[in-house]
Amino acid sequence: MKKTISLLLAAIMILSLLFTAVSCRKDEAAPETTEEPISTEESAPTEMPDVTEPPTEETDVPPEPDDPSPLMWRVTDDAGHTLYLFGTIHVGDARNDAVLERISPVLGSCDALAVEFDAVAYEKNTQQMMIDMMQYVLTNGSVISDYMPGELYQRAYDLLKEAGLMPDVFKVYNLALWSQMVDQALLEIYADLDTSKGMDRLLIRYAYDKDIPVLDVESAQFQMALLNSFDNELYLLSIESSLNNAGEYNSEVNKMYELWLYGDRDTLWAYITNEDETGDYTDEQLALIEDYNYRLVDERNLGMRDKAIEYLNSGDTVFFAVGAAHMANEAGLVQLLIDAGYTVEQITYGD
Repeated sequence: MKKTISLLLAAIMILSLLFTAVSCRKDEAAPETTEEPISTEESAPTEMPDVTEPPTEETDVPPEPDDPSPLMWRVTDDAGHTLYLFGTIHVGDARNDAVLERISPVLGSCDALAVEFDAVAYEKNTQQMMIDMMQYVLTNGSVISDYMPGELYQRAYDLLKEAGLMPDVFKVYNLALWSQMVDQALLEIYADLDTSKGMDRLLIRYAYDKDIPVLDVESAQFQMALLNSFDNELYLLSIESSLNNAGEYNSEVNKMYELWLYGDRDTLWAYITNEDETGDYTDEQLALIEDYNYRLVDERNLGMRDKAIEYLNSGDTVFFAVGAAHMANEAGLVQLLIDAGYTVEQITYGD
């Protein structure tokens, strides 16, 4: 589970919206529970890496070329219809502006932009976001601490409080939401990359500015339901792993970003699709992790492939931009479309 957050940031968009959603509740009163509010002052302090600034350890990344060149492909069928595949990442910095400038001639020539879902439009609909989040509410009168060991709960609580996510408000929400909130808190506290500079958001804003229609390949509701569908043991494992590896968080996310930014295909794909360390997991835990990775990426790739074929058959030229993890290896969109009989060519920047 060491690279779970990296997989999320390369595969699914909803995580970057969670901070927006929970921030909308900062002026609301916490729901009543039978549990006394936890006192972080009275409890034993949990040793965590310094959060005043991101860790500065060096990462093993390739040297930067003059221009960013994330992976992009052209897909054509026998009738001459064209679709562009582009793997995105849901965090970034100012260098993503240069990426947008480099790919804008291709995007600007397309009839539509297809993304996992229109996050820019969705985050403006705070009422719908709150309705969708109700699926995470515990309905049996229990609270989140009933489902977590005391020490783990304390560590998660302290982290969320540090990130300004108001953990007292979310005591009646389930482990699925707390797992996502822990990952979001790590992103807010430790990472020096920003979700507002995520490539998908920049593409959507560009499409709005140029009056290019934005198509939803999936939906926010689909992704939220997916992340709420796993076994509680998986969420506990994810929370514990994320907290234990907080000190490596910034270097992990930055390494993935650098590999993505400069088109190091083989290294990027190996990084985001493989768990290099099995750790001290039991066979049951490894099975949970394998199922999580399959459903988060490989299974969704099949639906995305069908959407891509639908767009090709329409005759419109679509810029199909989804998380980079969906492009990778034999289960990715590139290979799936080749297997379906389409011609897929990697685009070389500057040609």
